[in-house]
Amino acid sequence: MSTPAPGQPRRVSPAVYRRRRLVALLALIAVVTAVVLIIVRPGQATPTPTETAAAPVKTTAPVASATPTPTPTVDVSSYKECSVKNLEVMPVLDSVDYQAGVLPNLSLTIQNTGKTACYYNVGTSAQELTITSGAETYWVSTDCQTKKSDTVAILEPGVVYPSAPIAWERQRSAPDTCGGDREVVPAGGASYYLTAKVGGASSKSSAQFLLY
Repeated sequence: MSTPAPGQPRRVSPAVYRRRRLVALLALIAVVTAVVLIIVRPGQATPTPTETAAAPVKTTAPVASATPTPTPTVDVSSYKECSVKNLEVMPVLDSVDYQAGVLPNLSLTIQNTGKTACYYNVGTSAQELTITSGAETYWVSTDCQTKKSDTVAILEPGVVYPSAPIAWERQRSAPDTCGGDREVVPAGGASYYLTAKVGGASSKSSAQFLLY
């Protein structure tokens, strides 16, 4: 076997060369494997996009209405009862003429024209509305009235107190016709008059209206 001259590299045997290449290849494979393991973790599937659940809609439950409480009785011990002469009652209509099929809404107002507050029964038991035409009475609110009630109220001077309106069915009234058919009153431009009364206080004027 010849010895290499000084300054010349020693020749590597084929076996050593093959081992070196194998080690380098294994190192390369290890590096690639490590990179793959970092990118894709074993045992962990690629996450599947999921739909974002819609946020539940908040609904407000209806609040139950409070049970109505009866209006307490008015303390009238420090007041005097209103004098009829100091009470002004007025009949009220929602129109002056009514076309066919339109029902008149009837009501009244009461006002204390005195100088001091006083008490008076202004309930439905004391109210009365009357419709006339000429000398004939066609309708009275008390003929078939139900659920009458007393309402004692303090009436302040100069304050106008209105009543709840009543729809008139354009029919005659009489106590003996409450449960049966009633005669329809004439229309076609017929003229009628509404008067009002609360207890002993009556309206001094009437309200005129026409029915078509």
